Formats: sequence, structure tokens, C-alpha cells
Amino acid sequence: MKIVDTFSIVEDSLYSVQFENEEYNEFRKLFLNWNDPEFLHRFFSEHENDLKSAIWGYISVDEAIEKTRNQAKWMEKKILDLANTPQDPERNLLKYFEPLGDTYVSSTLELNKGKGLSKHNWLRIYAVEPEPNLYVISGGGIKLTPTMNDRDHLKLELRKLKITKNYLNT
Repeated sequence: MKIVDTFSIVEDSLYSVQFENEEYNEFRKLFLNWNDPEFLHRFFSEHENDLKSAIWGYISVDEAIEKTRNQAKWMEKKILDLANTPQDPERNLLKYFEPLGDTYVSSTLELNKGKGLSKHNWLRIYAVEPEPNLYVISGGGIKLTPTMNDRDHLKLELRKLKITKNYLNT
């Protein structure tokens, strides 16, 4: 897996990588997929057992699709709104993204995650922070399990985060 380019989503605030053999940058790809009923139906059908847990309220595939599409619309709008106000300390991406792990270590190229609509959601967007309030999106996913290490599609997102960090470090 190789990064072929980075794209400005909002100049000096939000960027996204594009990986080799991908038609779109990761930011655009995420929101296209999260708004695509066919993509979501395939995903939730494959992970239906995860939906049928108490944590998600035993919801159906159709309910999960509707919930995801609503969250994705809100999430994209929120991220773009915050990215367009980078100088406002009360309304910028620092208010949205948080460190990926449980322990925060202030460093360059911090690994971050942003979450969906509410405290109880499954959408994640992953980014590297090369400097304060500047984020490079590496990907994202639907996280139905307690950790990213429980599903292959989330392990891939961890790998993409590390690839992005290494790319930015050169």
C-alpha cells in the first residue's frame, strides 16, 4: 500500500491522502461509502452479528444503514465547518479529533480519531496531526467492536494510519 498524493480538503487545516489504485482520496471515499446504501448493506450484512449485540440495541441491517447515512451527513458537515474556522479556538478541528489511544503523548504526527454523531456511534475517521490543528485523513471505518484489533477492516485502518505517519515523516 502506497500513498500517491495528498489533497487539500480545506487549505491549511484539513488534508487527505489517496492510496495507490484508489479512485478517490480517503476523505471523499469515506463519505461516498457511508452514503451508499449498497455498500452499507454489504457491510452490515457481513457484520450482522456485531449489530445483534446489546451495545447496539439489536438493530437490523436496514436500521443500521439509516443510522449510518444520518451520522455521515452530520459528521462531514461538522468536520468541514470546523476545518473552515482554524483560528477560532472554540470552533476548530482540535475540538473534534482526539488521540487514538488511551494515553495522550503530545508529539508531532499524533494519531487521532474523530467520531460520529453522538457518544454512542460507530463511525470513525482517522487522521495524523503533523502540527496543531492540521489534520491529514488516512481513512476511517465503521467500528462495531470494542477495539480496532477485532476486525480486519479496522486493522487495515491502523496500517493506513501508520503508512500516513511514515509518509509525513519523510
